[in-house]
Amino acid sequence: RGLRPDETLFIVASKTFTTLETMTNAHSARDWLLASCGGDKRAVAKHFVALSTNLDAVEAFGIARENAFAFWDWVGGRYSMDSAIGLSTMIAIGAPAFMEMLAGFHAMDAHFRQAPLERNLPVIMGLLNVWYANFFGAETVAVLPYAQYLKRFPAYLQQLTMESNGKSVRRDGKRVDYATGAVFWGEPGTNGQHSFYQLIHQGTRLIPCDFIAFGEALQPLGRHQDLLLANVIAQAEALAFGKTAAAVKAEGTPAALVPHKVFEGNRPSSLLLADRLTPAALGSLVALYEHSVFTQACVWDINPFDQWGVELGKQLALRVADEIEAPRKRLQHDASTNAAIQWYRHARSAAPAAPAAPAAPRTLVLDVGGSHVKALLQGRREEIKIVSGPDMTPQRMLSALRKALRGARFDRVSMGFPAPVVHGRIVHEPANLGTGWVGFDFEKALACPVRVINDAAMQALGSYAGGRMLFLGLGTGLGSAMIVEGRVEATELAHLPFRKRSYEYYVSDAYREQHKKKWHDNVFEIITLLRKALRPDYVVLGGGNVNHLDDLPKDVRRGDNANAFKGGVRLWEDAA
Repeated sequence: RGLRPDETLFIVASKTFTTLETMTNAHSARDWLLASCGGDKRAVAKHFVALSTNLDAVEAFGIARENAFAFWDWVGGRYSMDSAIGLSTMIAIGAPAFMEMLAGFHAMDAHFRQAPLERNLPVIMGLLNVWYANFFGAETVAVLPYAQYLKRFPAYLQQLTMESNGKSVRRDGKRVDYATGAVFWGEPGTNGQHSFYQLIHQGTRLIPCDFIAFGEALQPLGRHQDLLLANVIAQAEALAFGKTAAAVKAEGTPAALVPHKVFEGNRPSSLLLADRLTPAALGSLVALYEHSVFTQACVWDINPFDQWGVELGKQLALRVADEIEAPRKRLQHDASTNAAIQWYRHARSAAPAAPAAPAAPRTLVLDVGGSHVKALLQGRREEIKIVSGPDMTPQRMLSALRKALRGARFDRVSMGFPAPVVHGRIVHEPANLGTGWVGFDFEKALACPVRVINDAAMQALGSYAGGRMLFLGLGTGLGSAMIVEGRVEATELAHLPFRKRSYEYYVSDAYREQHKKKWHDNVFEIITLLRKALRPDYVVLGGGNVNHLDDLPKDVRRGDNANAFKGGVRLWEDAA
């Protein structure tokens, strides 16, 4: 889906680092990465991080220990979203919002620990679940959030509640003789009202409901929020008090329809309300259910922190997978299992072979400069460096390049060139190289697609991080480019008049050699002038001479010549 291996970070979240589904995905991601970089396994340590308690397995996979976010082995997976396992969440919402969510967890933790039992929300919720399950025979609990952002919250609670309290053996090893964990399920409330609420209101099963709603909409629109809250409040009232036959008759309902329109009422529900769905509110809500689960487990005398029930299926799956992939193996399961494996063996063999994934095109990036031509083949780490200078022609460059590449395959070429380039064509001969560059047919000479761009623009493209960026390359001369919302434009700011000469003259390498202090001041002055004129969000200084600047002005970033190679690869993004 448009991802590039060289710019992708993989987060492998697995407590044991052995979970079959997770590790299968991790190995597929690793294979994809390695295929793009010529099998260089050192790339794994740079593109993968792990969230795990099994650091030995992490290291064996190829992830450096310093790139592993560890947590305690007693933290169960279903209780771990506020531990290191939440790293991907923190990346998505930002560290401040994640810290706010943790504060919400902590607030509910403190409430559970300190509040008197009669005002302790997790205790009350847990005892109600025990009450309905053990004294009224309720087998399920419906969680009904009136907020679309919580559409997956019931599914999240399914693991928390059912993996924790789905037990039939007490902590002392004896079998229970009473019901334990209920089945949790649910959907956003407005969806449910038009589907399963009928059964909740008038069915033969008692289904306690948890309604969740918020006073303020995250996306306000007209009176939508008022109607949403009216619905949730009305549903709780209808479940509690129902509608008697007398009330139905008083509405003039035909006698034959009266029994069908009676609502018994006295059906339990809890209405959980908060001002706004914030990270803190979400943290408190999750912690509320966590402590409710623990309360129920204490009453039932079961262990909510193990999950032996998931192990048998995992073990058998490994055996079945082996038998599927080795169809000559004799099957020794029951008749039903054998038949299912045999069916899939046949279906698998009859299915057309999946087409091999096309190899990703390999880009050769050339950064042509007045003193050197630098080349890097995508997937390799070592760049090629060829001495250039005033005698360097395109023919000489390509001859030296072929010798240095030693037959290495590439599918396309990006070239950053130190002269004006318009629509991919060099329009002026370069000042510091030989002649013959204008009109030279690089695609014919290299026998592949070639894209040419100004060298500063290529490094700018590799340095770009969004918004409006001004790039200035401090090298032999002054390169410049502007990128606005992803659109790159090479500029020729270097030759604009400044004082008695031009911008380039006063920040060139030759001027720096003679007037080091003045050169430094000139760079800062020119940055100030160009920022006033072009209004960039930030400035990136590239080129070798940026290393002669110890400090940079605010919102000016130090570039890296290696970004030219990244820009060369990005030049083909529209062809992905």
